[in-house]
Amino acid sequence: MIDIVGKEQLEEFIWENKDKVTVIYFGAEWCGPCKNLKKKLASEEVTNKCTQLVVGHVDVDESDNEELSRVYKVTSIPVQLFVTLKGTEIVELKRIIGYDWSNFEMTYDGLVNKESTYTLETN
Repeated sequence: MIDIVGKEQLEEFIWENKDKVTVIYFGAEWCGPCKNLKKKLASEEVTNKCTQLVVGHVDVDESDNEELSRVYKVTSIPVQLFVTLKGTEIVELKRIIGYDWSNFEMTYDGLVNKESTYTLETN
């Protein structure tokens, strides 16, 4: 997991990881569920299991990230956005609001395995 500050760094992160399952994770230091999710995402267990996963952490309280929170319509935290590139456009595949680990794992597994029964939906 890397910390993202500002639009340019986020775009660079997504471009550099375009062949992986890319998640933008919005959270804050004062948020209990955010801290728990950040710890889980950075854990060795998840790193070993989710080998195609890359996570960019956006601290919503960082002044340089206000625009990102607005552009990605983050109105509550934590939020995890699974994104991909379509041409030069960043496309949101799935939005998970809150700490819902089973939903996160199911989304990751569906994207990695590209199961025909997997459907993308926005919460």
